[in-house]
Amino acid sequence: MLNIRSIPHVSLSYAGLLAVSSLALLAYLSLHLHLQTGSSPAFVGFVLFGIAVAAFGFPAPHVGYVSLDRVVQFASILIFGTLQAAWIVGIAAFIWPLLPWGNARNGTRLMFVRALHNSGMMVFVILITGGLYQFFGGDVPLLRLVPRDVLLIIMLALFMQLLNMLFLAVIAWLENYDWRKAFGFFAAVVDLAAIPLAVFTALVYNRLDSATFVLFLIVLALIVLIVRRLADTRRALETKVDELVAVNRVGKAVSSSLVLDELLELIFRESRSLVEFDTFMLALYDDSSREIDIRLHHNPQGRQPQRRQSLGVGIMGWVVSHNQPAFIRDWQKEGSEFKRIIIHIGDTPQTQSLIAVPMAYRERVMGVLSVQSYTAGMFSQSHVNLLMTFASQAAIAIANARLFEELEHSRNELEQRVSARTHDLAEQKDELHALTESLRSTNREKEELLLRLQRQTLEDGLTGLYNRRYLDNRLGIEVRRAERYKRDLALVMADIDHFKVVNDRFSHMVGDDVLRVMANILRAQCRSIDIIARYGGEEFLLCFPETSRENAAAVCEKIRRQVESYEWDKLEPGLRVTISFGVAAAPPNYAVDALIAAADEKLYAAKHSGRNRVCA
Repeated sequence: MLNIRSIPHVSLSYAGLLAVSSLALLAYLSLHLHLQTGSSPAFVGFVLFGIAVAAFGFPAPHVGYVSLDRVVQFASILIFGTLQAAWIVGIAAFIWPLLPWGNARNGTRLMFVRALHNSGMMVFVILITGGLYQFFGGDVPLLRLVPRDVLLIIMLALFMQLLNMLFLAVIAWLENYDWRKAFGFFAAVVDLAAIPLAVFTALVYNRLDSATFVLFLIVLALIVLIVRRLADTRRALETKVDELVAVNRVGKAVSSSLVLDELLELIFRESRSLVEFDTFMLALYDDSSREIDIRLHHNPQGRQPQRRQSLGVGIMGWVVSHNQPAFIRDWQKEGSEFKRIIIHIGDTPQTQSLIAVPMAYRERVMGVLSVQSYTAGMFSQSHVNLLMTFASQAAIAIANARLFEELEHSRNELEQRVSARTHDLAEQKDELHALTESLRSTNREKEELLLRLQRQTLEDGLTGLYNRRYLDNRLGIEVRRAERYKRDLALVMADIDHFKVVNDRFSHMVGDDVLRVMANILRAQCRSIDIIARYGGEEFLLCFPETSRENAAAVCEKIRRQVESYEWDKLEPGLRVTISFGVAAAPPNYAVDALIAAADEKLYAAKHSGRNRVCA
């Protein structure tokens, strides 16, 4: 069965047919009805007005391009009548996509598709809607509002919106886009909200002098600028939320695999859901040989063979050596050392935009993730930040996979050695002692690896502090020891003040950075025998063995001052962080739950007495 959308240039042909037929109809009606254009400056002025309003439109997420051009379209009907309004709107809709700041950057074909389609569509929409308005007795020019006109304007505004959506759905379907987005709620609300402005524009133009109308246009331009500003902010927030959700999803997927080769393929597949690219490269750094092992290389020709290169060669070597990302937005305009490096290693000159980010875990570079595009300006700084976040999660997964690989290798090696030694045992009894020692050595290595894994389960992944599981076991031991020897013991609950505001205002990634810095400050100010744990969220629990309440409070005050004076602006401009402490001590009570409850009560008191203080 023939799929009409598979025919080359079908959308361009449809748009051209729509534009030609609308122009023919408009010309016929203009000649048949003896159209009088009236004031030429007004005609030209409203064409320019339509182009200017479209210029201040904005791309809305999941919707497309949105502007307040409905103001010009509807106001033209109420001022000049249907035919002249169709000429004004049709000309403006045709010219706008052809301008350098219009849609020319999307390619010549798409530029002409939009110009022809928008022009033809709007001529038909204006002719139908305006014709109905005048047929049912709507006043042109509109000089005052009566109930009949209000009801007629409302009904025709809804009808105009429906016609507009149907035309957009057809062209979206022909362009292989999701045609259902043409019926988006946000675009409909913007267009319908412009109708009262259109009516007011017509009344101001028809009833007041030119100076007043110019002043009104200035006010209207300010309104358009404000709406665009709000829409840009909304779009940025929605894009950020989409990115965070995507990173969280792919991070969970990547963390689920412990087989290295499967993990690398999974990283490649999930990268496609984060950013569009033409070429993908993933390399692992071999610290022992100081070489970069390019394990994955995909381009439009398919998967390329694996290869190795020296650390000092190419852009990947630079990323590993500097532990920093490399970013080329536009190959033709790039003047940094990155372009020279790529030419040096003979990369394809088709590459126009490139991102290469390090996959680092605990300050150790595990490898490099790189995406390239044959289109200039395909990537932005937001893509760099997104891939940096994803690469950090991928690095953790690679580290775990390598550790698992080492365990499997040790296990397989152990099984092979035991099998070989067992086979020779009957004939070579003299080797029994050596085999036993070898088994013990291998077991010690395995135990060390298992201890490393066990330690990871006792540490908080974000801050490196002890987690709740370790704290529950260790705290009981410390309290019982203090009770047995009648020693002092201080317990402190600490909570970052207004941490939710930090997450809401500066993003959760900044909140994570705040938690890491706070953990470093706590570690620096506490002794090696003290216990520091992340109790949950932004709360920390500190246990000071053989420390009185007064001494513990003094340590907490020192920490509080250091947190308050820390240069948080380094993390994010305008960021300020403080912390509150609640201190409890034994004796007389050596019960764990009672000490925690007492410290929590003091923390509650510190919070309600103004925060940023120590309450003991």
